[in-house]
Amino acid sequence: MSNLLIRPFQPADSVSTCELFRRVYGDHYVSPDVYMPQMICQHNLQERWHSLVAVTGDRVVGHAALCRHAKASLDAELALVAVDPDLQGRKIASRLGQQLLDGARALGLARLSIKQVTSHPFSQRLSQRLGFHDVGLLPDFVPSPFATDQAETIVIGCQRVSGGLPPLPRLQWPAPCQWLMEPLASRFGTRLDEEPAGIQPLRISHLPGRVDIVAERVDACLVGQLQRLPLHWPLSVRLGLGRHFATDHRLLMTAGFFFTGIMPTDTAQGWQALFHRLAEPRQLHLQSASMQRLHDEWQAHAQAWKTTQASSAA
Repeated sequence: MSNLLIRPFQPADSVSTCELFRRVYGDHYVSPDVYMPQMICQHNLQERWHSLVAVTGDRVVGHAALCRHAKASLDAELALVAVDPDLQGRKIASRLGQQLLDGARALGLARLSIKQVTSHPFSQRLSQRLGFHDVGLLPDFVPSPFATDQAETIVIGCQRVSGGLPPLPRLQWPAPCQWLMEPLASRFGTRLDEEPAGIQPLRISHLPGRVDIVAERVDACLVGQLQRLPLHWPLSVRLGLGRHFATDHRLLMTAGFFFTGIMPTDTAQGWQALFHRLAEPRQLHLQSASMQRLHDEWQAHAQAWKTTQASSAA
């Protein structure tokens, strides 16, 4: 479109941006903030969001943002992507995303991530076009923004902005995940892991569709407590990725969990290892061969574990 302009978000765009999300996602987008113009303004004024909009006249027809947890964070997520249904297929999302990536270094960012929905291929293709590398899978992670009856499985993509990206720990990866982790270690680099300065307290939250557990690491005592949680609870465990990973992997795999890759941490420039117990049986057709293999192996593991538990209870 010759009259389409891509520019930084302005406070006067907030109402039109909100209307855009309603046109694209109805009432089903995972973040409630996009339905409140005041929140859209506030996040941008506080520099937690760095939004770009595509406009025709005074109407917002496209939006994307770099979102970070705090103004000084070196990590950001490319998120909140929406394009007017009448204009989809014209690479507006790619243009918004590329301009945000081009400006990421000026914002002082070292690493970017993206969460790709898997119920349709658009966000996966966008991630590939923008140069993200797929690093992990979050099964049944959020309610679907497309009002399906299943939770949305998410693919995590990541890319380096500057040399400050923290590498992965240098270690011998357990045999079941070498095929995934060795290429990622080659991509992002490795270093000898040092003992963390502080241990992250254990957190447990009941989120839609799962129980989310965050910790620095696990031991046999903690894993035993996880095993005693109700068997029908889908458990999601995120651990600090460090030199203790092989032990964490062995303990959790023995307890019925499955390793589904890594992701950037929420609040610091490190990495987390992802483990999950239970899965909704489903077929996904993913753009990434590595994520497809991870999904298929996870499905097989989860169903085998469920069968084992049923046999033990009989």
